[in-house]
Amino acid sequence: DVKIGYNSMIFSGVKIIGNSHGPVVIGDNVRILENTVLHLLPDNQLILEDNVVIGPGCIIHGCTIGEGSIIESGSIICDYSKIGSNSLVKSGTLVKQRSEFEDNKVLEGFPAKIVGEITYKLDRPKWA
Repeated sequence: DVKIGYNSMIFSGVKIIGNSHGPVVIGDNVRILENTVLHLLPDNQLILEDNVVIGPGCIIHGCTIGEGSIIESGSIICDYSKIGSNSLVKSGTLVKQRSEFEDNKVLEGFPAKIVGEITYKLDRPKWA
């Protein structure tokens, strides 16, 4: 149960597991880079809104990531979590299960904490 939007790119080694646990909804203009895993628990959903960038080696598990957000390499986003629009999750960050963050936040740490506020529209990083 996977839906992929217009002009989205799924790079090599990415695993999207939507069998029996879906839905997995990937918006338009999304980039999911190498060796990332998208998965979810039963009776959950995984939503990547439009213009999201997921860096290489991430685990994105049953969460919602808001429009225009960037998840840097090696980050883990756990079930039932919500990342607001235009947010930046720094490399190696762990967003614990059921965590919710508002729009325009910079998140970092293990577990994730707000370390900054974004006052401009994020540009797609060069590595994406």
